[in-house]
Formats: sequence, C-alpha cells, structure tokens
Amino acid sequence: MSDRESTSDPAEIKETLDDLVQKLEQGATSSSSWNESLNENKEEWEQLKNKIQQCQRALKQLVTDKKAGLIGSGEFEEKYPKLQDELTELETAIYNMRLGTDIK
Repeated sequence: MSDRESTSDPAEIKETLDDLVQKLEQGATSSSSWNESLNENKEEWEQLKNKIQQCQRALKQLVTDKKAGLIGSGEFEEKYPKLQDELTELETAIYNMRLGTDIK
C-alpha cells in the first residue's frame, strides 16, 4: 500500500473511483463530450495522432528488422521497451483528453 493510499480516507478513495467509473461510461453524452474535446484540442489531437502513428511504424519496423536479422537481440531489447513506453505515454494522453483528467 502506498503512502497516499494509507493516509487517504476510504470514502475519498471510493468517491474518486466512482468519478472515474462515471467518466468511463459510454453513451451519447460521452460521445458528444469526446467530440467537444477533439474540437477544442484539434491541434494537440493531430499531434498526438501523428506521434502515435510514427511510434507504431517504428515498432513495426523494429520487429521487421529483427525478424530479417538486420538488428541483433541486444539492439532490439534496448529499443523495444523505449518505443512501448513512448506509445503508452501517448495513449495515456489520449485517454486524458477523452476523460478530461490527468490520470498517470
């Protein structure tokens, strides 16, 4: 249990979790909210989308190069986790835009 969890009031934790669950629920309101978020942050959305596509292409190329024997296991093992972490960060940014939060 982290320090934050051990010092937080269980009621506060439940309320925070309930808020997150409510934001995750799908429906017409979340769809319109998502569209609003996209329209308000169109430039940021386009940048994130492009970065995600670049990262996905880099991952695909890395795997292709590994299978073709163009790179060794060491280089693959070094680059693969970095690209995966970068992709995860970008996807988290998208989720935060969708939810209107700053979840890490």
